[in-house]
Amino acid sequence: MAKTGSDLSKLSLDELQALARDIETEIVTRRAAEKERVLNQMRELAASIGMTPEELLRGGRGAVAAVAVKYRHPDNPGLTWSGRGKRPTWVSEALASGKTLDDLAAS
Repeated sequence: MAKTGSDLSKLSLDELQALARDIETEIVTRRAAEKERVLNQMRELAASIGMTPEELLRGGRGAVAAVAVKYRHPDNPGLTWSGRGKRPTWVSEALASGKTLDDLAAS
């Protein structure tokens, strides 16, 4: 387990849940930043041979449709969900707190 600098056993359940949400938010934010960094590198490399990253990734096959963002966290726009696959924790928590999927719909 990673070193946190504090004794988690001294935290209340509410504090632990808040910490877990903060950690999830930070992980998502860092993944998005890393994804953008790598995508920029890919764009530069593809441009150096006169192509786009999409053209390279398709490998000559037809267009690949991206899945659009359908839901976005109201306080952290970096947290998104397409509505496909497992429901993220932040969506489940928002629904449990009384929000609806319409409240989370990306504009």
